[in-house]
Amino acid sequence: MQDQFINPQQIRSPYTGETVRPVYNSYDANGKTYEQAVMSDPTTGHIIKKGLVSIKDSKTGEVIQDYKSVLSQSMTTQSRG
Repeated sequence: MQDQFINPQQIRSPYTGETVRPVYNSYDANGKTYEQAVMSDPTTGHIIKKGLVSIKDSKTGEVIQDYKSVLSQSMTTQSRG
């Protein structure tokens, strides 16, 4: 599930070198609100990156998962034994 979440920050376009800022949209499904970020080149319109920013409970607004929580779950340690 980690690959569905993205860190919504400014990046450089690989097509034109222009600064790309995320555009946010959200939608409701199965009692949850999904917030999505889409980053596209401002000149050509090519989509560079697209993914989830957060999943919230529709009723309470409480964050169920976001980029930082998913990233912290993926970091594991190996034990020798």
